Amino acid sequence: MRTVNEHSSLPAGKAGRVRTPEAAKAAGASDARIKEFSEPTRKVSQVKSQSELARKLLTSPHISEKATMLGEGRYVFKVADGANKNALKKAVRDRYGVEVRSVNIVAERDKTRRRGQIAGVKSGFKKAVVTLKAGQVISEF
Repeated sequence: MRTVNEHSSLPAGKAGRVRTPEAAKAAGASDARIKEFSEPTRKVSQVKSQSELARKLLTSPHISEKATMLGEGRYVFKVADGANKNALKKAVRDRYGVEVRSVNIVAERDKTRRRGQIAGVKSGFKKAVVTLKAGQVISEF
């Protein structure tokens, strides 16, 4: 643990320097003027499994009104273009530790969008609807 002398009578630029408690007391600082603090500690957070396959295939969860109305045990993910059902089943099992019953893949097509005379393209993507076995839940959703 280290201390900070907040109201030091030292010249400008020297006030507020970090000292050990023993050095601060030896310098004549009273206990009221010494503030103790500890080094910041890292929070231990729950980390999902870091499967290389899952990292490559599962781009992100696809949260929409339609996806939330699918019901309990069905989740929608945006996935990589080269993903197939067997690889996705393994990736979801590895990352979230749940048993997958089925995987359905939908390829959303590109869409043309206009703003005045300027035409553009909204790129398409591939998404997967993953159905889990009864009683299985992914807690992050």
